[in-house]
Amino acid sequence: MKLRHFIFGLLVALLGVWSLSAFAFDGGLFEARHIAKSCNGAAPVSFASLKDRDVLCLTGEINKQMEEEITQRLRPSPRNLAVVIDSAGGSVARAINIADLLSAPGYDLIVTKACYSSCANYLFVAANRKFLLEGADIGWHGSTAPRSFERYVDIFFAKDKPLGARAQKKLRKRYKALKHAQEDFVEKYKISEEIYFTHWSAYACAAGAPTWNHYRGADGQRVFSVRWRPSLLNMQNRFGIANVVAAVSDDYADNAVSVTLNDGARELVSVSDRCLFKSRLR
Repeated sequence: MKLRHFIFGLLVALLGVWSLSAFAFDGGLFEARHIAKSCNGAAPVSFASLKDRDVLCLTGEINKQMEEEITQRLRPSPRNLAVVIDSAGGSVARAINIADLLSAPGYDLIVTKACYSSCANYLFVAANRKFLLEGADIGWHGSTAPRSFERYVDIFFAKDKPLGARAQKKLRKRYKALKHAQEDFVEKYKISEEIYFTHWSAYACAAGAPTWNHYRGADGQRVFSVRWRPSLLNMQNRFGIANVVAAVSDDYADNAVSVTLNDGARELVSVSDRCLFKSRLR
C-alpha cells in the first residue's frame, strides 16, 4: 500500500513539473488565449476580472473617448493587468497617454486581430509582454514626427501652392511638440526610434520602387494601404521591442510588408535583412 501511494505521489509530482515546463515552453500563450476569450463580445472599452488578474478589452479607434473611459474606470491598483486589443490605430497623443497610464502598474498586451499605426507605435511597445494570437497582425507605417520639419510638411500638408509664413510657424510648433513627445517616449521605453522610420526602406525593398503606384495584386488589384513589420528577431535585436510571443512564430520569421488591396484582400511581401538595413531612407 505504501509503495502504491509513493508511486502515485511521484506521478503527481512529475505531472506538475511537466505542466510547469509546458507552460514555460508555451511562453504564456495558453493563458493569453484564455484571457482573450473574456473579451469576446465586449464593448469597445470594457473591463473584466479573472481569478488572479484584471483585463481591459479595447476595440476600435484610439481616440479621446477611449482615453477618457480608461482613465475613469481603471482601478488604482489593477491586479496583473492584461490588455486585449484589436485596433487599426488613431490619435498619437491619446495612444501615448494611454500607454503611459497603463505602464504605471505595468501590463501585458494581447493582440487578437490587428494592432496598427498608433497601436503598434505606442501601446504595443510599452507593454511588458506582447502576445500575437493566431491570425493577429502587427504593423508600422511611420509616425507623425518624421526626421525633419520639411519632411513633415511634405507628407501631411503637401499642396499645390506653398504654405505661408504664418501657417509654417504654426505647423513648426506642432511638429516640435510631436517630435519631443516621440523622443521622450523612445527614451522612456528604451526602444530604437528607427522603428518609426524603417518603413520607407521596407516599402522600397518590397515594391522594387520608391512608391506603390504601379504595384498590383495577384488579380490586378490596386493598393489601398501598406504597413510593415520586422521579424521577431529584429523586433528585439534591432528595435529593442522585447518579450514578443507569436502563436504562429513562422509568420514572424521574416520581415514583411503587408499590402491591403482595394478589394480588402491582403498580401505579405517578404523583405530581406540585407535590403532592409543597407540604407536609411528619410
